[in-house]
Amino acid sequence: MPASSHHYRRTVLLLWLAAAVLLGLTWWHVFALVSQSRAKELANAERDLANLTRVSQEHANRTFRGADQVIRFIQSRYLELGNTLDLKALTLQGVIDAEIFPQVGVIDAMGIYTLSNQPITGKLDLSDREHFKVHVTSTSDALFVSQPVLGRATGKWSIQLTRRINRPNGDFAGVVVVSVDPGYFTRFYKELRLGQRGMMALYGLDGVARALNVGSREEFGRQANNSPVFARIAAGEEEGHYTARSVVDNVDQMVHFRKLPGYSLMIAAGLDTQSVLGNHNAAKEALWLQAAIVSMLVLALATALTRHLRQIGTEMNTRQRAQRQIEERNAQLNAIFDLSPDGFVSFDNKKRVNYISPAFRQMTGMGNETLEGVDENDFSIWLAWRCATSTPFLGVAALRADLAGGKPDPRVLIELNQRGKRVLQLGLRSSKSSSVSQILYLRDVTHEAEVDQMKSEFLATAAHELRTPMASILGYAEVLLNEEFNAATQHEFLNTIYVQSKLMANILNELLDLARIEARRDRDFRYTRVDLQMLVTDLAHTYPVPAGRSGLELTLPEQPLYLMADSGKLRQTLLNVISNAFKYSPHGDPVELKAWIKSTPNRAPGVCIEITDHGIGMSPAQLARVGERFYRADTSGKIPGTGLGMSIVKEIVALHHGTIEIDSAPGLGTTVRLCLPTYATLQDSVDQDGPSRSKLDHAIQDTRPAALS
Repeated sequence: MPASSHHYRRTVLLLWLAAAVLLGLTWWHVFALVSQSRAKELANAERDLANLTRVSQEHANRTFRGADQVIRFIQSRYLELGNTLDLKALTLQGVIDAEIFPQVGVIDAMGIYTLSNQPITGKLDLSDREHFKVHVTSTSDALFVSQPVLGRATGKWSIQLTRRINRPNGDFAGVVVVSVDPGYFTRFYKELRLGQRGMMALYGLDGVARALNVGSREEFGRQANNSPVFARIAAGEEEGHYTARSVVDNVDQMVHFRKLPGYSLMIAAGLDTQSVLGNHNAAKEALWLQAAIVSMLVLALATALTRHLRQIGTEMNTRQRAQRQIEERNAQLNAIFDLSPDGFVSFDNKKRVNYISPAFRQMTGMGNETLEGVDENDFSIWLAWRCATSTPFLGVAALRADLAGGKPDPRVLIELNQRGKRVLQLGLRSSKSSSVSQILYLRDVTHEAEVDQMKSEFLATAAHELRTPMASILGYAEVLLNEEFNAATQHEFLNTIYVQSKLMANILNELLDLARIEARRDRDFRYTRVDLQMLVTDLAHTYPVPAGRSGLELTLPEQPLYLMADSGKLRQTLLNVISNAFKYSPHGDPVELKAWIKSTPNRAPGVCIEITDHGIGMSPAQLARVGERFYRADTSGKIPGTGLGMSIVKEIVALHHGTIEIDSAPGLGTTVRLCLPTYATLQDSVDQDGPSRSKLDHAIQDTRPAALS
């Protein structure tokens, strides 16, 4: 055999061996990317489902709490007024929200539907209904949520929420029933847009769907007892997820569930697995096609394989980096406000005060003052003297006149001019008792009024702030879609869209920071010993000073200053204040930072950091609003910002037990002074030759700092 032939076969063998190794590496790499893509899609879908069930849980909780408040109110009023209770009038007055609760009524002890806010035709017997029978056999007045039923009064599907009515002696007096349209839930679920085969449902733990959305289809009362979710909840799980074939439409789904605390109900959300993996399958097919092309190229020309694999690797890395940059963040805020106990004053049969409750004393700040024995006129003068002029108290006699004029429960609002702003709701009820002629009762509604006003103002402001950049984004995007432009103009429009999108992202990120700080307080903080000089120096070197401006001017003591603080949060706080100082001194004036130890006799030591600019400054009215969300001293729109920076600073400093002082004057600049507590004085922890490690380690501990007094 010629040597050349032997050499050829050996070369071919080596070439095919090399090609086989390269093909094996190529396919192994593709399979790894496919697995990674699948895991990522599933993780994103699970995160979205968890957020959707959380939103739906809050929606259901608010609905049931609202219904329960109506039930308890009617329960109390029915015991007082019996069949004279006018539910239709309460609906017209807005006490009952007819849009959410279309029918509200009372079933008497015999099962007859006696009262309703809707017309009733004939004698309607509901004694065979589950939501009536369950209260007959039990003395508990717990809230019951029925399966969807076809209402006999309305002829429509509804979910019945009921409570037992007990007379004072414990006898069964009937049932208060509030009907909730299950479509109220399914319409909300449709807005979540889970896709053509997505599912969102409100299930009872009995396995019956109260409201179910599958794609665009609505169902009520669907049985799903054999779904694995009920076995998991029975085993004690409050929340979880799984993948299984749906018992509703026999589709493979990813499902996330949450049990509603306090109710025998749960929320379940599902996404079609094939839809979830749609992008993954498309990417998988593309990857397999690319691998096949690479394989053919390897077989045709082995020497070109390395370059092609490098291109594939580069392309995949670029795609992964792009995916990581597009991740979304979601958050939701919810608050529960507790009402303080009612206060009351009772009057004897001669209209003289005979008892004042402790809650009334606390609300009005009367202390140990004695009013027992005072007649109602003198009492009215005493209370009116404590009211603000904007909400005068007209007297107990005026309330009694309203009661005599046909008002079943006359109430007025007053605002006290002592002990800060406090809004009270007053009502009067008469009595036929020989010892009590009437009772004046009070309820503190200050928190409710302030919360409603804060919510309205915050939502209006946030919507306004987000609408401005969104208008620019939509406008320029619409122009780009409908018109042809040269490359330079397109780049200009895209840059505007990018800048406005970045502004929206900044607003949302800072809102999320505020929401996280308010919700978790300092549980995300990591308090360690922080070298202030090192932190400030690093900050001064890394801060992007605007073009044409001099850097941050530092004045720091020679001896070290140590704080017990969260280093990242402290850096964020200083960055926000420094950024404001540069923005609001646009004519190139210097920005200065000073730090010193604050030592006062009989007080804990602290460290003060002062940032000063010589810019536009603020008026006293503007200064008073610093820290309000979305408030900005400059309203011209020429200085960029979200108006949330100082709100974040205020929250972080408060959680460090620190204080903020701001001095400012129009045209003279602004000084922001942050004082934070520390555990050791410099005299105790620093020698002339430098800090003593043993003393410093003993004096400064890795714990939350004490308050700076």
